This record gives sequence, C-alpha cells and structure tokens, in this order.
Amino acid sequence: MPEHTDERLDAPFAYTVTRRTLLRGGLLGGVGLAAAALIGCGGDDDDDDEQAPAAQATAQAAATAQAAAQQDDDDEDEGGAQVAVTDEDVEDEDTVATIKRAEGFTTEAGRFVPFQIPEPDKPVKFGGTMTQRFTFDPGPLDPAIAAAGGTMTAVNIMYNRVLGVYSGWDSDPYARNDLVPELAESWEISEDGLTYTFNMRGDVKFHNIPPVNGRTLTAHDVKFSWDRYKDVGSPHRSYFLQVASIDVVDDQTVAVTLNQPTPDFIYPLATAYTTVHGPELADSGEITSNAIGTGPMILDHWTGGVGGAFDKNPDYFRGPVKIDRWELPLVRDAAAGWAQFRVGNHDFGMSAATSDELENILETNPETQYFSAPIFASTFALNFNLDLPKWEDERIRRGISLAYDREEILDVIYSGAGIVLPQMDWRFFWEDEPSVENGTLGNWWRHAPEESKKLLAAAGAEELEFDLVYYNYSNTSNSLQNEVLIDQFRRVGMKLNANAVDYTEYNSQWTTRSGESESFDGWASFSPTADHYVFGLNHSGSGGNRNRINDPEIDAWAEQHQVELDPDARTELARNVWNKVLDQVYRIEKPSGYAAYLQQPWLRAVRYIRPIGSGHFYLDTGYEAFNAWIDK
Repeated sequence: MPEHTDERLDAPFAYTVTRRTLLRGGLLGGVGLAAAALIGCGGDDDDDDEQAPAAQATAQAAATAQAAAQQDDDDEDEGGAQVAVTDEDVEDEDTVATIKRAEGFTTEAGRFVPFQIPEPDKPVKFGGTMTQRFTFDPGPLDPAIAAAGGTMTAVNIMYNRVLGVYSGWDSDPYARNDLVPELAESWEISEDGLTYTFNMRGDVKFHNIPPVNGRTLTAHDVKFSWDRYKDVGSPHRSYFLQVASIDVVDDQTVAVTLNQPTPDFIYPLATAYTTVHGPELADSGEITSNAIGTGPMILDHWTGGVGGAFDKNPDYFRGPVKIDRWELPLVRDAAAGWAQFRVGNHDFGMSAATSDELENILETNPETQYFSAPIFASTFALNFNLDLPKWEDERIRRGISLAYDREEILDVIYSGAGIVLPQMDWRFFWEDEPSVENGTLGNWWRHAPEESKKLLAAAGAEELEFDLVYYNYSNTSNSLQNEVLIDQFRRVGMKLNANAVDYTEYNSQWTTRSGESESFDGWASFSPTADHYVFGLNHSGSGGNRNRINDPEIDAWAEQHQVELDPDARTELARNVWNKVLDQVYRIEKPSGYAAYLQQPWLRAVRYIRPIGSGHFYLDTGYEAFNAWIDK
C-alpha cells in the first residue's frame, strides 16, 4: 500500500523514460513526490520483484542543450513544452541503432530542464553536513519487517547489499540494472539457472559499535539476512519464493539453489529491499530501534515525528565518505520546506510541481540546480473490476478507450508536459518507445469518439454508466484528470461517477482486490524486474493484478516467461502479454507528468530521483551518502 503523503510533499522519487522518439515534455503538476509513496514506500507489491551496462549520459551535452534552449523562446511551440533529443549510436547487444534520446524537456515558461547535469572539474572537498527535507515519518529500523520510506531510507544509509548497481553521478538517466559488485566481489550463475554463488569480500567490517564491535562481515550474515527475508512475515518474501536453500559454503561464499530457473532472481538482490544485517540486534530484539551495519553512515538518531541524523563511517570499505553528517528533519509542510530551502538550510528534498513554481524559486535563488528524469511507465490507470459481468464484453472496454482523449488531458492538466504509457515498463518489452505510429500500443490507444459510440451501441451500452473509486493522491494525477474524463465520456453518451474516498478505505479495497466498485483509479508499483510487469501485474494468481485480469493465455505466457532462460524467447513471451493486455483493454492508463528536482548550488554528485534499478532510486540513500560532497 502506498504511504500516505500530501500532494505537495516532495519525496525524492522519479520515473523513467523514452528512447528513439520525440517526447512531449513539461513540468509535472503535483504527482511529483506523492508518487514516491505509491511506488515503493509501502505495500507488499513494492517488493514483487533488473540493469545491463548502458551507455553513460553526456552531462555536458545536457548542459549545452539547456543553455541553447534558454537563448531563444521563439523556437518553442506555442503553449506547449518540448523535449530536446540527440542522435547517438548506441550498441544494444548485437545491434547498432541510431536512437533519438531525450536529454530533458522544456517547461511552459520556455526553460529547459535536463535529465542530467554536469559536475565541476575540481577537487572533491571533505566535511560538512548535508540536510535533506524529509517527508516520511521515521519508522522501525528492521529491514525484514517493513518496506516503507520511513524505514528503508535509514536502513539503506547504514547497510549494504550483496550486489549493487552503478550509481555514479554520471550514470545514464536511462540505465536499468547495471549490476556491479558490492558486498560480493563476484558471482556466478550455473548453466541450468538453478544455482547462484556469491563470493564475498573479505574486508567489509560492521560499524565499530557494541555489540557488533566492528567485526568482519561473512557469508553467515548474508544467509541470516536472506533467511529473514524469506520468512512468511516479511514484505520482501516474494523475492525469495523460488529459493530452495541458502547455503554457506565457507566464510566468504554463499550459494543459493532455486526450485526452478528464475532469470529475474538476481536483480532484487541489488535493490534497497535486500540489505544485509548481522544477527546480534535481531537476536536481542533491538533491531527495530537500532541499526549497526556496514554502510557509509552510522546512526545518530531516528525519531518518529522528528526525523533522523547520521554520522559518517570512518572505516567504510568502499572508500572515504566525503560528508561528515546527513540530517533528515521531518518537514511535511511544503511552505515550510520552501522557506528552509530558500535560506539555504535544506540542501535538497524539494521538487517544483509547476512551471510557475520553478520560476518562483529561481527568481529568489537563481543558482539553484534543477534536473529531472525520464518516464517509462504510467503510475495510474482506470482499472476495470473484471470480476463483474459488466466488463465481459471487450467492445465496451475498447469503446471506453476510444472515447478517452489522452492528448487533451496532457494539454489540460500538464500543458503538454507529460506522457501516457502502459503501466508495464516498456524497456522490458521493446527497443523503441511505444506509440500508436509504430503499432506497439495496439488499435485502441487512440481517440475516435464516433467509433467509440458504434462499439458501445453494438454491445448494448449506448448509455453506459459506471462508478470509479479513487483516493486523491494529487489533484493532477487523480481529481482533475477524473473531471476531464467525466466530460470526455459524456461526449459519447457515457456517465462516469467518480467517487473520492479516504486513504484507508481506498487502499483497503484496491490493494486487497476485494473492492466491489465497478472501476478504480488504481496505481501500479514499479520494479527492477520484467517478471513484475509480465506476471505481477497481469497473472490471475498475482496479488499485483488488482483489476483481476483472468486470461488463460496471459497466465500461460507469464508462467513460461518466469522460467525461460533464452532472452529472445523470453522477450517474445513478454510481448505476447503486452499485446493481449492492450488489445483487450484490461485497463486504461492515465498520463504522468515530469517534475523538476532542486538542489542547492553547492551540493555535488547527488541525483536521487530516478526509478528503482537505476542506482538513484529515492531509497538508494547509501549511494547518495557515499557520492555526496559539499562545495563550500
């Protein structure tokens, strides 16, 4: 379940993006960090479920594009926003293709917001305190019992993972699952895909604090942690469902045997949800209120209703930590957060939700750094309750989709500053960003009101009326979009009754798949694995399939996809699922908008806004703690 956040709260999260196409760009209107709560701060589904080496983004090119975009506003389309692209040769497996890659977007005010910004060519400075506006109430510190941002933010500052993803400031904004060693210095996968062997570093020490006292981490700690995650009570259990055994070969080697080949098994081991901890605090029961890890920072305090603070680990195995301290004061009120940022008390933790908001902060703080991230999947969708006979006729679902004017909503809500994509991250399915023009969005992802009327009439649903239940996570994501939907559907003779309910009531229906409403304005969680988008969102037996798709063909493809080791065959299975979901219109996705994330001019090497599997997810706090330095 997503964490409850105010629509104006800015928690460092971002979406991911687009290739080989010119995107319409612009500034997010409100979904910004409320979406952080949706995708990885809360429910079991956050952990339902990858990153191959990718070409690194050219930060200097982005900076050049930013300067060029601001020179001449006359180049912009009237009333809209644009995305700057570059043609570059990208080698993708055995194919070399020219890809139009978005480097950022231009706001309604004509300001270019890049997806990457350069860092100064100057020596790193050591010392100082980094302060982030924090919007999640600090929670228990046991990584095995919680998935919320109020837990995982702190956990990842203090603990490490067996594997990591490349997390340098210069990482490609398009990167996904670029696996690198972390606690393990190497790993092997057996030819049959059943055994994973991890060779641990021998120089990693826990924080030098009783009762752990700086001892060396061993394979026994890895087994201990993963066994706890495997436990039926852990929200991270789904990562380990196919694990038959976890065995310590020796002090530096741990082997995992699976029940069946699971190509995606390795990727969650590099996420924020599978950090490694020792048995000492767990055995004593202190692990919910204390943390002693191997990470870059050591706990000073973590207090509900107040926030937290951490001091640098002087013995960090990856090398010297540059900052002395990281403070995370709990500041939920957006106005208070802006005030603290304007006077320089907060280094980051704010995002501009509108073009005007960005211009206002730059008017008083012109040296503020700002950047964004691409989008690869929509967060919200109109989800039919497919348990109901009302939706059995696919002509009705298709007719509704044809009545839906996606471009109008983008213009009205985001001033053209966003994109509509399926909730399935397209990078796991296609080389190119999906579009109506290239055929990957199917026949019903277009606006054709007259055709909509004919389909509805043929299905005996000329005056279709149905209810939609939603919680207003943000005006732009939910209530305002729903108002436009009501009007669009009215134009073809339908009546949509959009009913706002409170947070608890909404999620008690949506996340449990028990709600009786005819449709839901439902969110989807994000993941680093293809399995989540193929099986997790669509298989009849998956808890993440919240609109209750029950399609035997999809089930068979998704089950085979889980165990298929041949990459080409696996991709074909994934595409089968994608195409069937879109052809049957099992849900109708809503637009997502871009956000501009803000940092003080002296903060260096922090990115912290990209999706899971990027190395800069909003819970990848350990990477940001290690990278960050203060240039003053």
